[in-house]
Amino acid sequence: MFTSFRLNMLNREASSPKNRPEKIIKSLNIQNGDIIGDIGSGGGYFTLKFAREVGKEGKVYAVDTNQKSLTFIEDQSKKEGLTNIKTVLVDENGLSLPEKGFDLFFLRNVFHHLPEQVEYFKNIKQFLKKDGGIAIIDYKKKGFSFTGLFGHYTSPEGLVDKLEKAGFYPSETFEFLPDQSFIIFKMK
Repeated sequence: MFTSFRLNMLNREASSPKNRPEKIIKSLNIQNGDIIGDIGSGGGYFTLKFAREVGKEGKVYAVDTNQKSLTFIEDQSKKEGLTNIKTVLVDENGLSLPEKGFDLFFLRNVFHHLPEQVEYFKNIKQFLKKDGGIAIIDYKKKGFSFTGLFGHYTSPEGLVDKLEKAGFYPSETFEFLPDQSFIIFKMK
């Protein structure tokens, strides 16, 4: 259940120095005025960070399947005086976003949860600007661990394979996360 306690826990995990959040943000090369979609936004740690990075001219869409998560993000953004965040609840009809409007989609530890991943990313193309990208961070399989035992991971090769089938190519790969892969994809 996604209570405030659980969402705060997710944010603490995302902000942990071992997960290198500041280096992740720097690696994304976010510009003032960018439009970013934070897919699987959880507690909103990155949503709030992105909102500061894109400035008043930019916008961040917090996209999640859980309304409690989105309400939590709305409350946090009000507390912090951020007015450039829009929350989007995903339902069985899919995403409702502006077409060709996004500079970046960001997914952290979400990819392995998505059903029909190739189709998902084929469909997401309609929302990306021509030079837009998709940044995916996902767990690597790590021996006898929670992620390994319960399938909460995707190999870097698996990410590349699925995204290539959806019409993307890996434009940048980062190796600074100890337990996760981090790849930015662009449209072919």
